[in-house]
Amino acid sequence: MTDSFDSTPPTPAGMPKKVAGCNHPRGTHAPKHWVVAETLYEGREPTVLVDGKYPRRFANLNRVTIAPNAAIARQLGLLVKQCLTSRRFTADRTRLACGASINMVAAPIAGPFGQVRAVTLWAGAVGEELPPPPQVGVVEWDAEVVVSASAAARSLLLDDKPVGQTMLPEMLACFDRFDDRFDFLALLRLSDPVDQWIGGATRTFVDGTMHRLHLGARACGTGVARAVRAVVCDITDVEPPVAPDVYSRALRHAPIPAGHALALIDLSGFVIHDWVANHGDPIGMWAHHRPLLHPDDRQQIRATGFEMLVGTRTTASVRVRIRFDAADEWIELESHWTRIVTGAQPQVLADIALVGSMPPSIVDMCTRCRLLSEGAA
Repeated sequence: MTDSFDSTPPTPAGMPKKVAGCNHPRGTHAPKHWVVAETLYEGREPTVLVDGKYPRRFANLNRVTIAPNAAIARQLGLLVKQCLTSRRFTADRTRLACGASINMVAAPIAGPFGQVRAVTLWAGAVGEELPPPPQVGVVEWDAEVVVSASAAARSLLLDDKPVGQTMLPEMLACFDRFDDRFDFLALLRLSDPVDQWIGGATRTFVDGTMHRLHLGARACGTGVARAVRAVVCDITDVEPPVAPDVYSRALRHAPIPAGHALALIDLSGFVIHDWVANHGDPIGMWAHHRPLLHPDDRQQIRATGFEMLVGTRTTASVRVRIRFDAADEWIELESHWTRIVTGAQPQVLADIALVGSMPPSIVDMCTRCRLLSEGAA
Protein backbone atom coordinates (compact mmCIF):
# COMPACT_ATOMS: atom_id res chain seq x y z
CA MET A 1 0.00 0.00 0.00
CA THR A 2 1.21 3.49 -0.83
CA ASP A 3 -0.30 6.72 0.53
CA SER A 4 -1.14 9.17 -2.23
CA PHE A 5 -3.84 11.67 -3.10
CA ASP A 6 -4.87 11.24 -6.73
CA SER A 7 -3.29 8.51 -8.84
CA THR A 8 -4.80 9.58 -12.17
CA PRO A 9 -1.93 10.79 -14.40
CA PRO A 10 -2.64 14.02 -16.27
CA THR A 11 -2.16 14.16 -20.01
CA PRO A 12 1.16 15.85 -20.82
CA ALA A 13 0.56 19.22 -22.46
CA GLY A 14 2.27 20.31 -25.66
CA MET A 15 5.01 18.65 -27.64
CA PRO A 16 7.76 16.68 -25.90
CA LYS A 17 10.79 18.69 -24.93
CA LYS A 18 14.07 17.77 -26.62
CA VAL A 19 17.16 17.36 -24.46
CA ALA A 20 20.67 16.38 -25.37
CA GLY A 21 23.01 13.67 -24.26
CA CYS A 22 21.54 10.16 -24.57
CA ASN A 23 24.03 7.78 -22.96
CA HIS A 24 22.11 4.55 -23.58
CA PRO A 25 21.81 2.30 -26.65
CA ARG A 26 18.58 2.79 -28.58
CA GLY A 27 15.67 1.07 -26.84
CA THR A 28 17.32 0.83 -23.41
CA HIS A 29 16.92 4.37 -22.13
CA ALA A 30 15.63 4.12 -18.56
CA PRO A 31 15.72 1.30 -15.99
CA LYS A 32 12.21 0.12 -15.22
CA HIS A 33 12.04 0.69 -11.48
CA TRP A 34 10.87 3.24 -8.92
CA VAL A 35 12.87 5.76 -6.94
CA VAL A 36 11.81 6.87 -3.45
CA ALA A 37 12.77 10.43 -2.53
CA GLU A 38 12.19 11.86 0.95
CA THR A 39 10.65 15.31 1.36
CA LEU A 40 10.44 15.13 5.16
CA TYR A 41 11.00 18.81 5.87
CA GLU A 42 9.99 21.83 3.85
CA GLY A 43 12.83 23.99 2.58
CA ARG A 44 15.24 21.06 2.14
CA GLU A 45 16.24 19.54 -1.18
CA PRO A 46 14.69 16.08 -1.72
CA THR A 47 17.11 13.18 -1.32
CA VAL A 48 16.95 9.55 -2.43
CA LEU A 49 16.32 6.67 -0.03
CA VAL A 50 15.70 3.86 -2.53
CA ASP A 51 16.81 3.68 -6.18
CA GLY A 52 15.41 0.45 -7.57
CA LYS A 53 17.47 -2.34 -6.05
CA TYR A 54 19.80 0.08 -4.29
CA PRO A 55 19.01 1.39 -0.77
CA ARG A 56 20.47 4.89 -0.49
CA ARG A 57 21.58 7.19 2.32
CA PHE A 58 20.06 10.58 1.46
CA ALA A 59 21.62 10.46 -2.02
CA ASN A 60 21.58 13.32 -4.51
CA LEU A 61 18.52 13.26 -6.75
CA ASN A 62 20.71 14.24 -9.72
CA ARG A 63 22.36 10.80 -9.66
CA VAL A 64 19.31 8.50 -9.85
CA THR A 65 19.64 5.56 -12.23
CA ILE A 66 16.29 6.17 -13.93
CA ALA A 67 17.68 9.36 -15.48
CA PRO A 68 19.66 8.59 -18.67
CA ASN A 69 21.40 11.96 -18.47
CA ALA A 70 21.80 15.06 -16.29
CA ALA A 71 19.06 16.97 -18.10
CA ILE A 72 16.50 14.28 -17.29
CA ALA A 73 17.68 14.25 -13.67
CA ARG A 74 17.03 18.00 -13.44
CA GLN A 75 13.56 17.51 -14.91
CA LEU A 76 12.84 14.84 -12.31
CA GLY A 77 13.78 17.37 -9.63
CA LEU A 78 11.28 19.85 -11.07
CA LEU A 79 8.66 17.08 -11.21
CA VAL A 80 9.14 16.41 -7.49
CA LYS A 81 8.53 20.10 -6.73
CA GLN A 82 5.38 20.10 -8.87
CA CYS A 83 4.14 16.99 -7.07
CA LEU A 84 4.77 18.62 -3.69
CA THR A 85 2.86 21.74 -4.72
CA SER A 86 -0.10 19.97 -6.30
CA ARG A 87 -0.17 17.02 -3.86
CA ARG A 88 -1.22 14.92 -6.83
CA PHE A 89 0.16 12.33 -9.21
CA THR A 90 2.22 14.36 -11.71
CA ALA A 91 3.57 13.44 -15.15
CA ASP A 92 5.76 14.94 -17.87
CA ARG A 93 7.22 13.78 -21.18
CA THR A 94 10.53 14.44 -22.85
CA ARG A 95 12.39 13.38 -26.01
CA LEU A 96 15.99 12.25 -26.01
CA ALA A 97 18.56 13.25 -28.62
CA CYS A 98 18.20 9.85 -30.28
CA GLY A 99 14.49 10.55 -30.84
CA ALA A 100 13.10 8.26 -28.14
CA SER A 101 10.32 9.68 -25.97
CA ILE A 102 10.01 8.84 -22.30
CA ASN A 103 7.40 9.54 -19.66
CA MET A 104 8.31 10.67 -16.17
CA VAL A 105 5.88 10.36 -13.26
CA ALA A 106 5.87 11.39 -9.60
CA ALA A 107 3.44 10.10 -6.96
CA PRO A 108 3.01 11.78 -3.54
CA ILE A 109 3.33 9.84 -0.28
CA ALA A 110 1.29 11.39 2.51
CA GLY A 111 2.34 11.53 6.13
CA PRO A 112 -0.10 10.88 8.99
CA PHE A 113 -1.22 14.53 9.00
CA GLY A 114 -1.69 14.87 5.25
CA GLN A 115 1.53 16.62 4.20
CA VAL A 116 3.59 15.05 1.40
CA ARG A 117 6.64 13.53 3.12
CA ALA A 118 7.98 11.48 0.20
CA VAL A 119 7.64 11.19 -3.57
CA THR A 120 8.05 8.08 -5.72
CA LEU A 121 9.48 8.55 -9.25
CA TRP A 122 9.49 6.46 -12.43
CA ALA A 123 10.67 7.03 -16.00
CA GLY A 124 10.03 4.81 -19.01
CA ALA A 125 9.00 4.57 -22.62
CA VAL A 126 5.79 6.27 -23.74
CA GLY A 127 2.94 3.78 -23.55
CA GLU A 128 4.76 1.47 -21.16
CA GLU A 129 2.70 0.26 -18.22
CA LEU A 130 3.82 1.42 -14.80
CA PRO A 131 5.26 -1.33 -12.61
CA PRO A 132 3.62 -2.00 -9.22
CA PRO A 133 4.36 0.93 -6.89
CA PRO A 134 6.69 0.42 -3.93
CA GLN A 135 5.29 0.09 -0.43
CA VAL A 136 6.18 3.31 1.34
CA GLY A 137 4.85 4.76 4.60
CA VAL A 138 5.61 7.67 6.90
CA VAL A 139 5.87 7.83 10.68
CA GLU A 140 6.31 10.92 12.83
CA TRP A 141 6.90 11.34 16.55
CA ASP A 142 7.26 14.22 18.97
CA ALA A 143 9.47 14.87 21.99
CA GLU A 144 7.17 12.62 24.06
CA VAL A 145 7.86 9.87 21.48
CA VAL A 146 4.18 9.57 20.64
CA VAL A 147 4.25 7.94 17.21
CA SER A 148 1.77 8.82 14.46
CA ALA A 149 1.68 6.60 11.39
CA SER A 150 0.19 6.93 7.92
CA ALA A 151 -2.08 4.16 6.63
CA ALA A 152 0.75 2.61 4.62
CA ALA A 153 3.09 2.78 7.63
CA ARG A 154 0.47 1.01 9.76
CA SER A 155 0.35 -1.70 7.10
CA LEU A 156 4.15 -2.08 7.13
CA LEU A 157 4.66 -1.80 10.88
CA LEU A 158 1.43 -2.63 12.70
CA ASP A 159 -0.41 -5.10 10.43
CA ASP A 160 -3.10 -2.51 9.65
CA LYS A 161 -4.14 -2.13 13.28
CA PRO A 162 -6.74 0.67 13.41
CA VAL A 163 -4.55 3.08 15.35
CA GLY A 164 -3.31 6.52 14.38
CA GLN A 165 -0.97 6.91 17.35
CA THR A 166 1.14 4.66 19.54
CA MET A 167 4.31 4.87 21.63
CA LEU A 168 7.88 4.23 20.52
CA PRO A 169 8.29 0.88 22.39
CA GLU A 170 5.34 -0.65 20.53
CA MET A 171 6.68 0.49 17.17
CA LEU A 172 10.16 -0.91 17.82
CA ALA A 173 8.71 -4.13 19.25
CA CYS A 174 7.28 -4.87 15.79
CA PHE A 175 10.77 -5.64 14.50
CA ASP A 176 12.50 -9.01 14.70
CA ARG A 177 15.70 -7.08 14.10
CA PHE A 178 16.35 -3.35 14.22
CA ASP A 179 19.78 -2.34 12.94
CA ASP A 180 21.65 0.70 14.25
CA ARG A 181 19.37 1.17 17.27
CA PHE A 182 21.95 3.26 19.12
CA ASP A 183 22.39 5.57 16.13
CA PHE A 184 18.61 5.86 15.90
CA LEU A 185 18.36 6.80 19.59
CA ALA A 186 20.92 9.55 18.97
CA LEU A 187 18.09 11.40 17.19
CA LEU A 188 16.41 11.73 20.59
CA ARG A 189 19.40 12.76 22.72
CA LEU A 190 18.76 15.74 24.97
CA SER A 191 22.28 17.07 24.35
CA ASP A 192 23.85 17.29 20.90
CA PRO A 193 21.36 15.05 19.04
CA VAL A 194 21.95 13.99 15.44
CA ASP A 195 19.51 15.23 12.80
CA GLN A 196 19.43 12.35 10.33
CA TRP A 197 19.61 8.56 10.39
CA ILE A 198 19.44 5.64 7.97
CA GLY A 199 18.71 2.12 9.20
CA GLY A 200 17.25 -1.26 8.35
CA ALA A 201 14.86 -3.66 10.01
CA THR A 202 13.52 -7.18 9.58
CA ARG A 203 9.88 -7.82 10.38
CA THR A 204 7.51 -10.81 10.21
CA PHE A 205 4.15 -9.84 8.74
CA VAL A 206 0.87 -11.25 10.03
CA ASP A 207 0.85 -13.78 7.15
CA GLY A 208 4.14 -15.25 8.41
CA THR A 209 6.38 -13.82 5.67
CA MET A 210 9.56 -11.97 6.66
CA HIS A 211 10.21 -8.55 5.14
CA ARG A 212 13.20 -6.23 4.93
CA LEU A 213 12.50 -2.56 5.63
CA HIS A 214 14.69 0.45 4.85
CA LEU A 215 14.15 3.57 6.97
CA GLY A 216 15.36 7.13 6.67
CA ALA A 217 14.67 9.69 9.39
CA ARG A 218 15.27 13.40 9.90
CA ALA A 219 14.76 15.48 13.04
CA CYS A 220 14.52 19.16 13.89
CA GLY A 221 13.86 21.37 16.88
CA THR A 222 15.03 21.12 20.47
CA GLY A 223 13.48 20.25 23.82
CA VAL A 224 9.70 19.96 23.79
CA ALA A 225 9.69 21.17 20.17
CA ARG A 226 11.84 18.24 18.99
CA ALA A 227 10.18 16.26 16.19
CA VAL A 228 11.32 13.28 14.13
CA ARG A 229 9.92 12.08 10.79
CA ALA A 230 10.81 8.89 8.96
CA VAL A 231 10.06 7.21 5.64
CA VAL A 232 9.81 3.41 5.76
CA CYS A 233 10.17 1.37 2.55
CA ASP A 234 9.62 -2.35 1.96
CA ILE A 235 12.71 -3.52 0.01
CA THR A 236 12.21 -7.28 0.42
CA ASP A 237 12.27 -7.79 -3.36
CA VAL A 238 15.81 -6.44 -3.62
CA GLU A 239 17.36 -7.16 -0.20
CA PRO A 240 16.64 -10.35 1.76
CA PRO A 241 15.58 -10.07 5.40
CA VAL A 242 18.40 -10.30 7.95
CA ALA A 243 18.27 -12.96 10.67
CA PRO A 244 16.41 -11.87 13.84
CA ASP A 245 18.47 -10.28 16.61
CA VAL A 246 19.06 -13.00 19.21
CA TYR A 247 19.44 -10.50 22.08
CA SER A 248 16.15 -8.72 21.37
CA ARG A 249 14.41 -12.05 20.94
CA ALA A 250 15.85 -13.29 24.24
CA LEU A 251 14.62 -10.15 26.03
CA ARG A 252 11.10 -10.66 24.67
CA HIS A 253 11.06 -14.25 25.93
CA ALA A 254 12.65 -13.61 29.32
CA PRO A 255 10.76 -15.11 32.29
CA ILE A 256 8.94 -12.17 33.88
CA PRO A 257 6.76 -12.38 37.03
CA ALA A 258 3.10 -11.45 36.66
CA GLY A 259 2.52 -7.74 37.15
CA HIS A 260 6.10 -6.90 36.15
CA ALA A 261 7.58 -5.35 33.02
CA LEU A 262 11.14 -4.93 31.75
CA ALA A 263 11.96 -1.52 30.31
CA LEU A 264 15.02 -0.48 28.31
CA ILE A 265 15.77 3.20 28.94
CA ASP A 266 18.14 5.31 26.86
CA LEU A 267 19.68 7.71 29.39
CA SER A 268 20.95 10.23 26.83
CA GLY A 269 17.38 11.05 25.82
CA PHE A 270 15.64 9.58 28.85
CA VAL A 271 13.47 7.55 26.49
CA ILE A 272 11.92 4.13 27.11
CA HIS A 273 12.41 2.29 23.82
CA ASP A 274 11.49 -1.26 24.83
CA TRP A 275 8.75 -2.50 27.15
CA VAL A 276 8.37 -6.26 27.70
CA ALA A 277 5.82 -8.12 29.82
CA ASN A 278 3.87 -11.35 29.75
CA HIS A 279 1.37 -11.63 26.92
CA GLY A 280 -2.02 -10.40 28.11
CA ASP A 281 -0.68 -8.86 31.33
CA PRO A 282 -2.30 -5.40 31.75
CA ILE A 283 1.08 -3.80 32.54
CA GLY A 284 2.39 -4.97 29.16
CA MET A 285 -0.40 -3.17 27.34
CA TRP A 286 0.93 0.18 28.50
CA ALA A 287 3.40 0.00 25.59
CA HIS A 288 0.97 1.96 23.44
CA HIS A 289 -0.17 4.49 26.06
CA ARG A 290 1.63 7.60 27.34
CA PRO A 291 1.85 7.73 31.13
CA LEU A 292 1.65 10.91 33.17
CA LEU A 293 4.21 11.13 36.00
CA HIS A 294 3.19 12.47 39.40
CA PRO A 295 4.63 16.02 39.78
CA ASP A 296 6.19 15.16 43.17
CA ASP A 297 8.14 12.26 41.63
CA ARG A 298 9.67 14.06 38.65
CA GLN A 299 12.69 15.45 40.48
CA GLN A 300 13.58 12.04 41.91
CA ILE A 301 13.42 10.47 38.44
CA ARG A 302 15.54 13.25 36.92
CA ALA A 303 18.17 13.03 39.68
CA THR A 304 18.41 9.23 39.47
CA GLY A 305 18.66 9.31 35.69
CA PHE A 306 21.43 11.92 35.79
CA GLU A 307 23.45 9.97 38.37
CA MET A 308 23.27 6.85 36.21
CA LEU A 309 24.06 8.87 33.08
CA VAL A 310 27.30 10.26 34.52
CA GLY A 311 28.15 6.96 36.23
CA THR A 312 28.07 7.98 39.89
CA ARG A 313 25.76 5.00 40.45
CA THR A 314 24.98 1.89 38.44
CA THR A 315 21.92 0.61 40.31
CA ALA A 316 18.91 2.29 41.86
CA SER A 317 15.48 1.56 43.33
CA VAL A 318 12.77 4.10 42.59
CA ARG A 319 9.08 4.36 43.52
CA VAL A 320 6.90 6.51 41.29
CA ARG A 321 3.24 7.19 40.64
CA ILE A 322 1.74 7.35 37.16
CA ARG A 323 -1.65 7.57 35.51
CA PHE A 324 -2.92 7.79 31.96
CA ASP A 325 -5.60 10.45 32.35
CA ALA A 326 -6.20 13.34 34.74
CA ALA A 327 -9.38 11.59 35.96
CA ASP A 328 -7.53 8.36 36.88
CA GLU A 329 -6.28 7.41 40.30
CA TRP A 330 -2.50 7.26 40.67
CA ILE A 331 -0.87 3.88 40.05
CA GLU A 332 2.13 3.20 42.30
CA LEU A 333 5.12 1.44 40.78
CA GLU A 334 8.37 0.13 42.21
CA SER A 335 11.33 -0.09 39.85
CA HIS A 336 14.87 -1.45 40.10
CA TRP A 337 17.35 0.03 37.63
CA THR A 338 20.65 -1.42 36.41
CA ARG A 339 22.95 0.41 34.01
CA ILE A 340 23.94 -2.15 31.34
CA VAL A 341 25.64 -0.02 28.65
CA THR A 342 28.06 2.90 28.99
CA GLY A 343 29.46 5.26 26.35
CA ALA A 344 27.68 7.78 24.16
CA GLN A 345 24.30 5.99 24.47
CA PRO A 346 24.20 4.62 28.07
CA GLN A 347 21.32 2.24 28.74
CA VAL A 348 19.37 1.12 31.80
CA LEU A 349 17.41 -2.10 32.21
CA ALA A 350 14.57 -1.52 34.69
CA ASP A 351 12.36 -4.11 36.37
CA ILE A 352 9.04 -2.34 37.00
CA ALA A 353 6.26 -3.77 39.17
CA LEU A 354 2.89 -2.70 40.50
CA VAL A 355 2.63 -1.89 44.20
CA GLY A 356 -0.70 -3.18 45.40
CA SER A 357 -3.70 -3.55 43.11
CA MET A 358 -4.22 -1.63 39.90
CA PRO A 359 -6.96 1.02 40.16
CA PRO A 360 -9.43 1.58 37.31
CA SER A 361 -7.92 3.53 34.44
CA ILE A 362 -8.83 5.09 31.12
CA VAL A 363 -6.70 2.30 29.66
CA ASP A 364 -9.46 -0.13 30.66
CA MET A 365 -11.61 1.38 27.90
CA CYS A 366 -8.93 0.90 25.24
CA THR A 367 -10.24 -1.37 22.47
CA ARG A 368 -6.76 -2.60 21.60
CA CYS A 369 -5.95 -3.47 25.22
CA ARG A 370 -9.21 -5.36 25.47
CA LEU A 371 -8.48 -7.32 22.30
CA LEU A 372 -4.97 -8.16 23.51
CA SER A 373 -6.35 -9.34 26.85
CA GLU A 374 -9.01 -11.48 25.18
CA GLY A 375 -6.41 -12.93 22.82
CA ALA A 376 -4.26 -13.99 25.75
CA ALA A 377 -7.12 -15.64 27.59
